[in-house]
Amino acid sequence: MKNYASVLFVFITVLLPRHAFGQVNWTRHTVTDNFGGACSIHAQDINGDTLIDIIGAGIDSDRVAVWINEGGNPISWTMQMVDTMFNGAVFVYAEDVDSDGDHDILACSWYGNELAWWQNGGGSPIAWTKHSIATGFFNAHEITAIDMDGDNDIDVLGAAALTDEIAWFENDGLVPPGWTEHTISNSFDGARSVKAADIDGDGLLDVVGAALLENAVTWWRNNGDSTWTEHVLDNYFGMAHMVYALDIDADGDSDVVAAAYTANAIAWWRNDGGTPVQFTKQIIDGALAGALGVFAKDINNDGHTDVLGTADYTDDVTWYSNSGTSPISWTKTIIDGGCDGAWPVYAADLDGDGDIDVLAAANASHDIYWYENDLIGINENGSVCFDTPQLRATIIRGPLRLPPGTNYRILDIAGRDVAPQEMASGIYFIQNEGVICQKIVKIQ
Repeated sequence: MKNYASVLFVFITVLLPRHAFGQVNWTRHTVTDNFGGACSIHAQDINGDTLIDIIGAGIDSDRVAVWINEGGNPISWTMQMVDTMFNGAVFVYAEDVDSDGDHDILACSWYGNELAWWQNGGGSPIAWTKHSIATGFFNAHEITAIDMDGDNDIDVLGAAALTDEIAWFENDGLVPPGWTEHTISNSFDGARSVKAADIDGDGLLDVVGAALLENAVTWWRNNGDSTWTEHVLDNYFGMAHMVYALDIDADGDSDVVAAAYTANAIAWWRNDGGTPVQFTKQIIDGALAGALGVFAKDINNDGHTDVLGTADYTDDVTWYSNSGTSPISWTKTIIDGGCDGAWPVYAADLDGDGDIDVLAAANASHDIYWYENDLIGINENGSVCFDTPQLRATIIRGPLRLPPGTNYRILDIAGRDVAPQEMASGIYFIQNEGVICQKIVKIQ
């Protein structure tokens, strides 16, 4: 066995940057400063070049737009209008609606009471053809797309605030598709948000929603016979505005996370199983003034699903790091305290460097920003190893985070392989493709 300890003094000054194992730092970049009433953002590769583009909706400007990622450092963006007359454009999403291999755009119109999709015709610039999904869907506030009925085409979910409606629209599989509306609820007072997930683990997609006037977070069980059974998670969550369903605690079932405007809160409901499913509520942040947006993603590459939130009153874009313990503890970081009228928030690897960046929009100042995550620091600096002679070792507290998709190994002082989760206090080495790049000291 090779004695890795013997090479310590050869490589002791060749280090990965300290932030590769510690705190995440953020650099704010402006995508646009002139998108009237920016209130929804989504990220997806729209033009098929493998770079992640941005889609946005502006309620004051009636616009749906795409910003094409042109690459570069920092990224340069080319704006392309999808629609300039979509009355009160309030939410956007991207999915392959017509099953032709590219991503189309979906949006809803608050003042125009419409759900629609725009067919991606390819080209440069992309040619867009609008198709209506539903009209008379009054104060349409949110739209999402997923195969609800398991027939291998993309259906649509919508929330209509004025008619208190949560509905799904069945895709008939034709080109272009025709749509049949199925009402899940028409008494969800001030319906604002809707998502689909298998909550009870029966293989059928259930639906979760948030209702502003009802102060409610609710899920509807898909009974498999075109009927739905309503289960209220919380009806005291003041002005519930946005909801997501995903596995927060990595136990294999779908939990629920939501933001509430007058409750000034981000909370999650742990799925405890059972028939019917039981939930345990935990407040993540009860002091996020005017909470509007919420999203969930592993931001710091530690294998745990973190939560992002926005605060309209205090203009904050926040990140809550998931400890991975039971119960979960949350560490709050303000990514940006100056996102004026912060509303939507999203996360994706925009610069292709292997870590997750954050997107947010300032509704009051009509800005869309992306926040560059420096967690890994490898692609940002153009090298894997760094000469930092003033440092003899990197000291880490908490979990060790390494870039995904790379050939890193963690070795203890005897040269044995160690998994990150098995690291107790002690001295370790990071090996990348045969070279010891880093000595680290782990402190519990």
